[in-house]
Amino acid sequence: MHGESLNLMKEFVEEYGLQNARVVDVGSYNVNGTYRDLFSEAAEYVGVDIIPGPNVDVIMDSPEWEALLPVDAVICGQTVEHCADIPKLMKSMFDVLKPGGLLCVIVPSEGPPHDYPIWVGNFSKEQMAELVEAPGFEIVRHTVNDFGVFKDNCCVARKPEGLEETKEWRNTSLAEAGLYEGK
Repeated sequence: MHGESLNLMKEFVEEYGLQNARVVDVGSYNVNGTYRDLFSEAAEYVGVDIIPGPNVDVIMDSPEWEALLPVDAVICGQTVEHCADIPKLMKSMFDVLKPGGLLCVIVPSEGPPHDYPIWVGNFSKEQMAELVEAPGFEIVRHTVNDFGVFKDNCCVARKPEGLEETKEWRNTSLAEAGLYEGK
C-alpha cells in the first residue's frame, strides 16, 4: 500500500461513516501498511487474503470466508491488479455484502508493474467500471486522481437493495460467529 491509497480509503470510511462498521478488507496482508487503523475499536474488521500472514484473519474461499455474515462494507485496495480471477473476486465481494452495503476498490491506473505475487496490469476508469458492474454493483462515485506514480482509480459502489439473498443471513455478530477477535 502507498500513502495516496491510505488517504483515499480514509476519505471513503469517513464520508460514509464506516468507522464502527462491519467491514471486510480483501487483500489485507500487511505490505507497507494496512487500513485496519481507519476503523474504531467498536468496528468488526476482518482482514482477508489468499495466504496467512500479518493482518489476515480469514483466508479467501476457506470455510471461514464462506461463513462470513453480511457486512456493511468491503474494502479492497491495491489488490485487484494482483488477482488472477478478477470476476470471481468481484462476485465474492458482492456476495458477502448486505443489500445496500458499500464497496470501495482502489487500483492503479498508471505506474510500473509490481509483482506480488502476480501483476495483471493497470486499469482505466472504463475497465474498472465494467469489473465492478458485472456482478451487479451500482457505482456511486468513481474517480481517478491525477497525482502520484499510480494515479489511483477509486471506485465506490453499492449492492442494490431488495435482492434475493444467496446466503442464510442471521442477526449474529462476527464475534459471536468466531470470525472476529478485535484489533
